Amino acid sequence: MLQRMKIASPLSRKATLVAVVISQWTARKLDRKVTEKVNREHGAADDAGRYNKLLLQAKRLEKINSFVSQARKLHYRMTKPWADEGLRILPNVLHEKFASEFRAIKRGFDEAVDEFVANYPDAIRERKRALNGLFNAKDYPPLEEIRSKFKLAVKTLPVPDADDFRSDVLDADTVEDIRRELAESADAVLDDAMKDSARQIVEVVGHMSRKLKEFDANEKAGTRSFFTASLVNNVRELAELLPAFNFTNDPKFDAVVERINKELCAEDSDALRDNENARKSVRKSADSILEDVSALLG
Repeated sequence: MLQRMKIASPLSRKATLVAVVISQWTARKLDRKVTEKVNREHGAADDAGRYNKLLLQAKRLEKINSFVSQARKLHYRMTKPWADEGLRILPNVLHEKFASEFRAIKRGFDEAVDEFVANYPDAIRERKRALNGLFNAKDYPPLEEIRSKFKLAVKTLPVPDADDFRSDVLDADTVEDIRRELAESADAVLDDAMKDSARQIVEVVGHMSRKLKEFDANEKAGTRSFFTASLVNNVRELAELLPAFNFTNDPKFDAVVERINKELCAEDSDALRDNENARKSVRKSADSILEDVSALLG
C-alpha cells in the first residue's frame, strides 16, 4: 500500500517562506564583432576580453535600480536564511509589516518603470548619438515589449511541516532513517537562523561600540569626530525585529534583546555626542552584550 509520511516542523506554525522575485532589463549588450576585433588586433586569445555596450545612459535606470535595492534590503532585513536558494524565513508576526513596506516599494518601482517606458524612445535616440557606429537598433526590445522586462514581486510559500515521500517498498528501518534526517535538517535550519541573528547583533552593536570608542579617542586628541542618528536608530530597529526571530524560545536570547533595548537604546545620538558619561556607559554595555552573544555563536 502507498504510504505518505509527514514530519512536523515547529517553524510551520511560526513563519512562512518568502522570495523576492526581480527581473529587469540591464541595458547592456555584448558586441561580438568589436570583441573579436579588439582581441585580434592585440593578438589576444578569443576569451581575453569582452566588449559590453551600455545601451542607455545609466541615469535612465537609476530610479528603478534604487527600488530594486530597497526590496532586496527589506528582504534580508526582515527574514532569515532557509535551505533553498532565494527563499527565506519570514516570521508570521512580521508579515504585515513586511507586506506593507514591500507594497510601498513596489508602487515606487512600478511608477519608475512607467516613467522609463514613457521616455524609452527618447532614451534610444539620445544613446544613438553617443554610440555612433556601435549603435544597433536590434539591440533594443520593441516599445510594446519593454514593460514586460521589469518585474518586482513576492513569492510566499508555507514552511513545510512535512517532507512528503511516497513508497510502497521502504522498510521500517529506512523510514526511521528518513525521519531522523528530516528532523536533523529542520534543527540545522533553526540553528542557522538563530546564529544569523547573533551575527547581526555582533555587526550592529559592534559598530556602535567602535564608533563611540573612536569618538572618545578623537575627543581626547582634540580632533573632530562625528556619528549620525543612524548609530542608535540601527540598534533600535534591530531590537524591534529580533524577538520575532527567537524561533527556539531561548531565554538567553530574550535576555540579550532586553539588554539591547534598555542599555543601548535609551539615549539618542545627540545625547551620546554631548554626554561623555552616557557614551562610556553605552559602550561598556555594548561590549558586555557582545561577550554574551559570542556564547550564542559558539
